[in-house]
Amino acid sequence: AFRLQLLNDPRAAELVQATAEKAGWIRRTGPQQRELDGDWVQGQGFAYARYFHSKFPGFGAAWAAWVADVAIDKQTGDVSVTRVVIGHDAGMMVNPDGVRHQIHGNVIQTLSRSLMEKVAFNEHGVASREWGGYPIIGFRDLPPIEVVLMPRQEEPPMGAGESASVPGPAALANALFDATGRRFYAAPFTPDAVRAALHATP
Repeated sequence: AFRLQLLNDPRAAELVQATAEKAGWIRRTGPQQRELDGDWVQGQGFAYARYFHSKFPGFGAAWAAWVADVAIDKQTGDVSVTRVVIGHDAGMMVNPDGVRHQIHGNVIQTLSRSLMEKVAFNEHGVASREWGGYPIIGFRDLPPIEVVLMPRQEEPPMGAGESASVPGPAALANALFDATGRRFYAAPFTPDAVRAALHATP
């Protein structure tokens, strides 16, 4: 609702509303901190952005909106993304399946970067010198990804290269806040980072 108040672009507003509806967005005014079994809590986060090309101020391209559902183990700090619903407006689509596949790739790469990808350093410099020492997301950690493609076949094509990635980290950070009541400002949201935030003095 806050995002919609600030949007003066009807096309963007329609995307936000369609994505929220598909995801079953739960309206609230503060973090839900819904408890699951054991030490787990769950949350839901939203973010929206439009991709811009070229040098500042650039020119607008495709729009994207995320709703991410997460579950967090408060003891270990482990974050499990349980579902991603992503709305996308790329204008006319020559091959909608190709656009959908590109969006899936964007989501997978964004989840990997946001949750685990981090270059490690030691006293000698960079310690992540081979792929075995650099974590990336695996198939078992991927959530269901549901794509909402806006029907804009009468509009110019705008591409779907990286636009779906842009709102991802913010949506995950908002989901973490919804689950824990703590704000997260810097990705990756690793278990160590989550534990530190949960045990920090408010």
